[in-house]
Amino acid sequence: MERGDLTGAILDARYRVIEPVAQGAMGTVYRAERIKLGRIVAIKVLHDVLPHELSGRKRFEIEAMAMAKLEHPHCASVLDVGVYSDRPYVVMDFVSGENLKDLIAGGAQPIGRAVDIVRQVLSGLAHAHELGIIHRDIKPANLVLSQKTGLGDHVKILDFGLARLHDAGQNLTTGIVVGTPAYMAPEQIRGHELDGRADLYACGVLLFELLTGQKPFHSEADDPIEVCRMHLKSPIPRLADKLPGVEFGELEAIAARALAKDRNERYGSAHEFAVALDGVAGRPSRPSVPPVSPVPPSGPIQLGSRDLFAPDTSYPPPVEVRTADVIASIPDDAPGDDSAAGPVARQPRSPRARLGRRQLVVLAGAAIAVAVAAGAVLALRGRSSEPGAAPAAASTGEAGAAVDPTRDVIARATELTSQGDREAALDVLRRGRRQYPDSAVLAYSLGKLCFSKFYWSEGLKSFRDAIRSEPAYRSDPELIKTVLRGFITTPGYNDDLAGFLRDDIGSAAEPFLDETARDHPNAAIRSRAAGELRRYPGH
Repeated sequence: MERGDLTGAILDARYRVIEPVAQGAMGTVYRAERIKLGRIVAIKVLHDVLPHELSGRKRFEIEAMAMAKLEHPHCASVLDVGVYSDRPYVVMDFVSGENLKDLIAGGAQPIGRAVDIVRQVLSGLAHAHELGIIHRDIKPANLVLSQKTGLGDHVKILDFGLARLHDAGQNLTTGIVVGTPAYMAPEQIRGHELDGRADLYACGVLLFELLTGQKPFHSEADDPIEVCRMHLKSPIPRLADKLPGVEFGELEAIAARALAKDRNERYGSAHEFAVALDGVAGRPSRPSVPPVSPVPPSGPIQLGSRDLFAPDTSYPPPVEVRTADVIASIPDDAPGDDSAAGPVARQPRSPRARLGRRQLVVLAGAAIAVAVAAGAVLALRGRSSEPGAAPAAASTGEAGAAVDPTRDVIARATELTSQGDREAALDVLRRGRRQYPDSAVLAYSLGKLCFSKFYWSEGLKSFRDAIRSEPAYRSDPELIKTVLRGFITTPGYNDDLAGFLRDDIGSAAEPFLDETARDHPNAAIRSRAAGELRRYPGH
């Protein structure tokens, strides 16, 4: 074991370190086990040569603070933090799947798939930016792609190791810029203060690369200084120039705006960028995760065949570039960001864009559904004392005792949810639904858990099955509020969610819409609820 290797160590009597899987400039990532739960996690430990070096500690603290705030389906998040032998560490979800770099290596992707992948990245970034977190190193190597049964691609953003809190001040190392040159925005290369539009520029590069199989700016000699110079002064290439014969339509303008050298000419927010992609023909219509999502409890992506924390030797890691080395060779009349020298100017946002950002705050406490707990209460208690609560799906034996064949299913799903493994809980409930297709409580519990993951279509189908088996669920307050939360927080009007409230629930939804239209603190949400209420008979 090399000096400083923690393999075999027990951290804080909670984590057993199994093996190192990756190493970076700041620390080493280990595969480890949460001893009590037997859960595999990833632990990033600061290098032992850094603890007494101020910038190293400061960067690590910023990383931990940033990741601890992230709770979103498209962002890897922190589970725990601690210090072992004076070395700080962060415990993260262990994420596996297909690296997006490997997908791009196979060539240009279909337009619909490329657009959907970028929209999911923008969804995660919208959440991070709302919290004041800038990733600063968005690239395919930091994105993992897994497959959700019946839902297709699911993207998760890894490695917020270079992330900066927006109010954390200037660069930690004066005169040095850190990032991956192929994806760095001009203002990042120049060493200016950053905002979320630097991440949007990287998403523009990602969109370009997914659509064409090529980066917009690339040096044959892999010279990072030359690549940086191209970002600063070279004209933005057209998609069709890289892949002749393909008609990209409005994507040409979208990519060009995302790659504008002046950040004031780019999209003002991740939500605005996502909305622009909404209108692109060929985008899949699957439910997936909304473009700007509320804040759910995070959970690990199901392990796939490939370890995404494995060292990535084929892809350029973040590098330090001295600003002077780049700027010295740039002509004075080269395009640039005129606003970069002063305070960061934010573009005015449309009401729709403001809704996309504010909705994250609205649901920070409200949209976290206790997915199977309510179902468990219904199943185990058999009934509720609250008016309007739906009865449990249970039968009665000869002795009068409740005989509930779904009890074990609910208990297991509840246990997995409490451990943070909602994907496994979903699988348990789905198997239970196949075994007991007429169980209203299983359908209800699956619907709640699906909504906590923003799987609207599967959630609505499960709620409809619950109502079909037990009509009393039509007036269940928790079911109505769960669907209403989804309806008022999607960036655009969702016909499926609105139709369920109007047609499947009916008049029982009116008091909840009325209360939202009257009392909600967000004017845009009040307006949406009021407008929907007018669709009901008698309004």
